[in-house]
Amino acid sequence: MVSLVCIEKKQNIKFPEVYTKLYQSNFKGISKMKIQIDEDSINIRKFLNANEINDVLDEFYDYFGYDIVPIAEVEYEDFICLDFRVNKQNPEIVYWNYELALENPIEGITLLYSSMDELIIELKKG
Repeated sequence: MVSLVCIEKKQNIKFPEVYTKLYQSNFKGISKMKIQIDEDSINIRKFLNANEINDVLDEFYDYFGYDIVPIAEVEYEDFICLDFRVNKQNPEIVYWNYELALENPIEGITLLYSSMDELIIELKKG
């Protein structure tokens, strides 16, 4: 069984403490699963457990590398991810679009929030 610690070692990252606590609580307190981005909305189907994160990383390694780690699945095999490329201690939250990434891995990534805290605030809004 894979744990978050195993993923941290494998990816050479450290999950933000706020994410780890939320993960350990089974995402208790999250009251909505939709993110509004301009006129579009992203529906989160589910938050991934450590085994699922590991499986997605293995399947899409060529696109993610070590610096992007999926944490939630949305529609069409797209993911909400932690992006450690700019800041290893405070990763940005990005939307990873599978179809766009097939054509150009950089264009397949859209910045959503500058931190995990911002994502949590958005998801805790009623």
